[in-house]
Amino acid sequence: MRWLIKTTAFLLAVVMLAVPVLGQMGGGMGGGMMDDEMMRGKAKDMMIRGNEMRSSQGMMGMGFMHSQGSSYGNYVTFSVDTNTGAVMDYGILGVTVFDSIKVAGFNFKESKSEGALTGIINRDGSVVIQLHDNPASVINIGTKAAATVTFDLADGVKASKEDNMVKIEAGELTAFIVSTNTTSINIAGKEVRIEFNRGNAVFRALPVNMQMDGMNQRFMGEMMSNRAGAEVSVGISDKYSIVNYSENMNIMMGSINRNRMRMIINSTDPSGKFIIMNLDNSSMMWSQGQRIRLYLDNMPMRQVMTSDELYNARDSSFWLNMSGGNRMQAMMYIANFSERVVDIVVEEEGTPTPAGTPVKTPVPTPSTPGFEIVLGVLGAGLAYGLRRR
Repeated sequence: MRWLIKTTAFLLAVVMLAVPVLGQMGGGMGGGMMDDEMMRGKAKDMMIRGNEMRSSQGMMGMGFMHSQGSSYGNYVTFSVDTNTGAVMDYGILGVTVFDSIKVAGFNFKESKSEGALTGIINRDGSVVIQLHDNPASVINIGTKAAATVTFDLADGVKASKEDNMVKIEAGELTAFIVSTNTTSINIAGKEVRIEFNRGNAVFRALPVNMQMDGMNQRFMGEMMSNRAGAEVSVGISDKYSIVNYSENMNIMMGSINRNRMRMIINSTDPSGKFIIMNLDNSSMMWSQGQRIRLYLDNMPMRQVMTSDELYNARDSSFWLNMSGGNRMQAMMYIANFSERVVDIVVEEEGTPTPAGTPVKTPVPTPSTPGFEIVLGVLGAGLAYGLRRR
């Protein structure tokens, strides 16, 4: 009987392995599925092992499981070297992207996880590495002083410099690395070395369950000008990930149901910010003959037709990229801040859009604070803002 149970679990894990590849792979990785040549090395082994673990525990959607120093997410897998704090064998959906990610002089203290966020902390709390299990596979590295970060590319991975960012290509996977207060970017052989003063370095892949679009690269560029506010991903079982790119911003999630989702967004910086959202209809549901509309403080937001139009907007606006029948990427520009309420609503085509739409006030869940706040809190313990239901 035990042999039968183990065999069944293994076969289920193999089937589950195909879920992120076939079910969640969109144009963000060229629109095709991952073949065995792309899924190689330790990342492939870790994805198979991780999916076996996750399926045996009934875990679905975003979120890490851990075993013997390794972290297994729905999208991301990696290990942590507890001697140096280096991130080892970092992979996305079974594709090894980095053999290692190292911060020079990092004096490892601990690694902590909650849900879909893992944080790696040094002893004096001056550096924190945050790894997110979400469609964009975000890595945030925040420092209180000048730092040097080295990304050691896996075999077959290419890196090139574009403007003030680094483009990473691994088969059909495309990602970018940007940093604030950059002093130098050096690409030599398999190494990408970035030096920057106090600030942040961010790795972000084009969301693997969305269609590729130039808006994603430009969004990375907005991080350097502090106009990128946050990224929200909502997936299966209503699990969600909130990543703050601005230290002044905080997002609180309200209720999520079949046809409505609400967010409360605060920023101490009144200037305009971009917020990107990755949604699938395993939480919100829409079908042919229905549309998605965004409301800001109960007033319909202006919808623009292209991402370029959104990036040039002066008034609060939104843009949609519908990625097939069950996925959607939305980006909004909110022109000014105090506390703003955003509703994403599924409506029938032709439904009038009234000036005010009463919505039941949700119980909010806060997001991760900005990097400076996080670094201050980490002296007493890692603060997490990535929640899951």
